[in-house]
Amino acid sequence: MKKNKSNFRIEIVIISVILLLGPVTGLLLSKTNLLDKIVFLNTLRPNVDVYKPVALNYDDEIIFSSTKTSDLETLLNQISLNYNNITNLEKLPNFSLLSLPKDLSNIEPTSRRKEIFLSSILPLVVKSNLDILNDRKILCEAIKNKDNKKKEEIAKKHYIDLSKIEKLMIDNTLIRKIDIVPISLVMAQAAAESGWGTSRFALEGNALFGQWTWDKSKGIQPKFASDQKAVVRKFETLSDSVKSYLLNLNTHIAYSSMRAKRNRDCNQEKLISGYELANWMGNYAITRDEYIKLLRLIIKKNNLVLLDNLI
Repeated sequence: MKKNKSNFRIEIVIISVILLLGPVTGLLLSKTNLLDKIVFLNTLRPNVDVYKPVALNYDDEIIFSSTKTSDLETLLNQISLNYNNITNLEKLPNFSLLSLPKDLSNIEPTSRRKEIFLSSILPLVVKSNLDILNDRKILCEAIKNKDNKKKEEIAKKHYIDLSKIEKLMIDNTLIRKIDIVPISLVMAQAAAESGWGTSRFALEGNALFGQWTWDKSKGIQPKFASDQKAVVRKFETLSDSVKSYLLNLNTHIAYSSMRAKRNRDCNQEKLISGYELANWMGNYAITRDEYIKLLRLIIKKNNLVLLDNLI
């Protein structure tokens, strides 16, 4: 009994330190999976009151692709798609860019090129996140109704193997893994990893997030790489790249601390901001702390934090 009480006190101290230190703790724990291993956090039963659904009033989808940035820019102006002016979902056009223009790097000034890039990918990021959010609502209802079959269906869709999770931990684990990533953070990482849409991987393989694969038939060989067997994964469309990235953050062990920091119950509408959650993304790049600083700079300098309020 004394041992259990002692462990409980230790866990309370750890949680208190996390709440007090916030960003500093994030820099340290983003390099570990410590938060995922804290028994006290994992055994809390999730609150399963489902919050109201997000409704979309999309008209017919506009699917577009062009080798010329001038054509893309003209269309963005015609449909009034500028990320700086999108304040709610009703103002977001149902636009899907299949691939980036090959001449994007030639656009000057830089501010104009960045605006085109961010505006073009915003609908893709929002729609991919909404797909996850809708699955999360189905999951929350399943937990509330103790519908194990539906839980299994959602888990399988998100490549989560329930056989590897203790039964008492299934609900909590699913709630933690099946959730959206703040829009500002997704946009910032897309910008950082693709060189604002101008990298060879982005232009030739629709790879916005620099994800690696060890199957050479599925990727593009970098000119310089620490692991000669690894290639940057390529995708059919930009949307596929966004979906794969979100799945990666939601399931890979490297981002378990990020998920623990993001964790919220079903009845909680408010999500942690991308600017704050960036503190827990040190495992995404070998530069770690410098990478975190870069993401936060991109979010702040380009006013991306306002996009987190869209969903």
